[in-house]
Parts: sequence; C-alpha cells; structure tokens
Amino acid sequence: MGRVKLNRRSNPPIAAILVVLVTVASAAFGGCYWSRYPELMETHLVLLDEFAAKLDDVARSERGVPVESWPEFIYPLERARDFARIAAQRYPDLGSLRAFRVVLKRYGALVDDPGLAGRPDASREIARRREALAEAIAETRRELDREANA
Repeated sequence: MGRVKLNRRSNPPIAAILVVLVTVASAAFGGCYWSRYPELMETHLVLLDEFAAKLDDVARSERGVPVESWPEFIYPLERARDFARIAAQRYPDLGSLRAFRVVLKRYGALVDDPGLAGRPDASREIARRREALAEAIAETRRELDREANA
C-alpha cells in the first residue's frame, strides 16, 4: 500500500480552520453573554447589596473589620466594575448601565475607607450610605424593567 499524498490546495490549512472555529465560538458564546445581560446585572446588584448588608452588620456589632479582611468587600466591586466596562462595549447608552454606574459609585463610597466600620459613627454613616445604595439599586432595576418591556 502506498502513501497518501495530501493536495494542499484541496485541504484548507489548519490555521484557517482554527480561525473559523474561534470566530464561530466567539459569536455563539458572545451572544449568550449579551442575552444574559439583565441576569448578570441582577447578580451584581444582589451581591453588592448583600456585601453592603454584611458591612452594616459588622458596624452594628461594633467589631470593625480587620484590614486584612477588607478585600472581601472590595472584590464584588471590582467584578461589578469589570462587568460594567464589558457591557459598555456593547450597550453604552442603556439606562440600566448608567444607573448601575451610580450603584458602583455608591457601593464604592461604602468600601473606600477600611476604617469606616470601626468609627464611632459607623452604624449611622453606613446606614446612610446603604440607603443611598438601595435607591440606586432600585433605580437600576426600574431601568432593567423598562428595557425588558420596551
């Protein structure tokens, strides 16, 4: 039995096949990401609200938060900012994204000072900031509802 010779002209190069596969996969998975925008947004809203509540609980207990534990409160903000940055590439003019940026700013005000939870007025100040955050979260949800019903 002889060797089979491949005719390079009739067989597409592997690199071209890989490019096509990557392009198709990106389109398919990218579409899934964008179709899940409202769900992903809601996930970030819930997480930011839960971590704000946890910070409020810590302040009410007057325990404070050890500096080495502070990244636990920063991490959800970093992920939410990444989401907003990525979403802005596709939906720069969405009202929900504009409202979400206010949420990020207000949550940021809660976690910008690691010493906040240990201050004498921590409970009152965190409650005030949480109220502002809750208003921004509610507005973001109203915008998501408007977009879903448009």
